[in-house]
Amino acid sequence: MIEEIHIPVLLSEVVDGLNLKSGSVVVDATVDGGGHAREILKKLGQEGKLIGLDWDSGMVEKLRKDLGGDVRVKFFHSNFSELEKVAGPYRPDAILFDLGLSSLQLLASGRGFSFKSEEGLKMTFDPNQRPNAEEFINTANVRDLEEVIRKYGEERFAGRIARAIERYRARKRITSAKELSEIISRAVPRRGRINPATKTFQALRIHLNHELENIENGLRGAWEIIKPKGRIAVISYHSLEDRIVKNFFKEKAKNEEGKLINRKPIVPSREEVTKNPRSRSAKLRILEKL
Repeated sequence: MIEEIHIPVLLSEVVDGLNLKSGSVVVDATVDGGGHAREILKKLGQEGKLIGLDWDSGMVEKLRKDLGGDVRVKFFHSNFSELEKVAGPYRPDAILFDLGLSSLQLLASGRGFSFKSEEGLKMTFDPNQRPNAEEFINTANVRDLEEVIRKYGEERFAGRIARAIERYRARKRITSAKELSEIISRAVPRRGRINPATKTFQALRIHLNHELENIENGLRGAWEIIKPKGRIAVISYHSLEDRIVKNFFKEKAKNEEGKLINRKPIVPSREEVTKNPRSRSAKLRILEKL
């Protein structure tokens, strides 16, 4: 049932862009539900190898059950910021990063990523990580709340949302994702079909999981371990992620260390967005090491 809700984004574009060959060693640094990994395995032949990393232990355990019988596959419970240490010995020919929150984590995590959920407010990929969203939302001062929401969510109503949270928690502790979403929805106007809490939830997730720092560390690690002529592909979903990837890739190309495979990001087709609306903001960039 979980596989039915997990739809890998830009699947053919990723597999083609990585320039895979029989015998290639590939790192899926955000293996998640294994959607890209399964397609990559079809290209590797009997001598190839796939190294999968995920920060979510539940994802890793499930994939070990599903694909653990394939001798070409090895999974690690690790954040991609530790990519160089974990995957370095394998000297990969290709590395994939599919950033952001997956449909599996949104719908089946039990950690409060979904607006409508009565789940507890954790919002961390590692369930043991502290502080979690409930602790931060209920203890951070209003200025820190506003800064996080504005910086990582690019939310124009950050001040209004932070003050609404402060007023509510003075009466009652905020304990569920749905409760937080409703506080935000009452504080700011709704425009179009996008939930008013979207940017705030994004901001909390990025802040709590140190996502932007992890991306920078992951890209540096990937560059150190990938073989010459190897390719790094990154799918990002919002401007903060994409800016880091774009600048890293441009610097390598400018220094003649790497070659941009696509000068403009590859985006999903209209058909893909219709089938999978969550893909609408995806951008794929690919860099080859010279």
